[in-house]
Amino acid sequence: MKQAVHWHGLLRQARATRLEGTVDASVVVVGGGITGLSCAQRLRAAGASVALVERDSCGSGASGRSSGFITPASEIELRSLVSRCSVAEARRIWEFVRSGVEAIRANIHTNRFDCDFQVQDSLFVANDRSGRREALEEHAARLQLGYPSLLLERGSLGEALGTKRYAAGVRYGETFAIDPYAYCRALRELLAQRGVQIFEASPVAQVLPDGVATADGRVRAEHVVVCTDRFIPELGLLEDEIYHAQTFLAISAPLSEQAMSAIFPKGCAMTWDSSLIYHYFRATGDRRILLGGGALRRTYARRPALSLESITRRAAKYFARRFPGVPLELESAWSGMLGVSKDLLPIMAADPRHPTVWYVGAATGLPWGTALGIYAAERILAQRKDFDEAFSPRRKFAIGHRLQSVLRTPLTFAICNGIAKLS
Repeated sequence: MKQAVHWHGLLRQARATRLEGTVDASVVVVGGGITGLSCAQRLRAAGASVALVERDSCGSGASGRSSGFITPASEIELRSLVSRCSVAEARRIWEFVRSGVEAIRANIHTNRFDCDFQVQDSLFVANDRSGRREALEEHAARLQLGYPSLLLERGSLGEALGTKRYAAGVRYGETFAIDPYAYCRALRELLAQRGVQIFEASPVAQVLPDGVATADGRVRAEHVVVCTDRFIPELGLLEDEIYHAQTFLAISAPLSEQAMSAIFPKGCAMTWDSSLIYHYFRATGDRRILLGGGALRRTYARRPALSLESITRRAAKYFARRFPGVPLELESAWSGMLGVSKDLLPIMAADPRHPTVWYVGAATGLPWGTALGIYAAERILAQRKDFDEAFSPRRKFAIGHRLQSVLRTPLTFAICNGIAKLS
């Protein structure tokens, strides 16, 4: 098994254009992940002149290393939203992230993106009694807000998954899976064709009130949108509000149709369980199984893991216990670091010193990143403000700045994220 991002090996990367000299634009977007790309797309569609500056290559960071689950339930389920705010506010936030799902779907269909688009239901499964209670609450929350939901108890769950190791499940549709790196690269090419100036291999050294500077160049712009997720604190902002969580993924060699049917008797479903640091899996279009997971001591570690052997063994054992008759040969594994806030909702804020500079981060999932990128663009285009308060870094968190300075950031985020998921 090699340690490499499976998605990255499927595409030959176009040669990068580095930022050199001075470039002018109405808006400069920093970051070429799905948030920055979506922001640039919305701005360009409205006629703005846009420059996008990326430190490596578009899609090479968290977006292009992710599982490709396109579902609103990214890190936080609907029941958690209902428990922490009003029903109306929970629906409003859920519709926001659903808009990200639909924006990705529309891009794929309208522009014919080749990114392994796979229509798959979402399936949240309970490991035990505690998880079963969470599944029942999720089902109830979906029905309360008027969303379709199918509750699967032990008997009926066997029709969805070929295992008896789960206590219950909640299944719903209108979701899908993709190759996230291929999607980002396809969107990058579309933006380049439509006149967005894209500069890769160009780390931003300084964010200015009227643009950004790199080692070799500068973009002058009226507005700056920084979409660098977990790297925002490196620019000296939101250091207490944004941290990272480390995830691990592995992918198998192609399976036979018989083996796939043994896992998913009635159609593939993007599946995740009720553990605090949850396990998840899905099928790709070429009949591979993508496995994801983590470990508490590594999830909030300050640095990426150097070796993925132990975590990959754990993921393989998890799958083997549930599907003992399915031979699974893992071909490659990789880790990813995604930005998170303390309550798992995103962070958006203007630089307190420079109101023309906006920071967007902690987008836990591709639909969140897409919706946030569009929102940031509309913040500039039409002064949209309806989610400013919900995503403000000044909102109340379970642990404030003073206690965080005692506990330190990794422990603070571990505790707060646990509270957010279990609330």
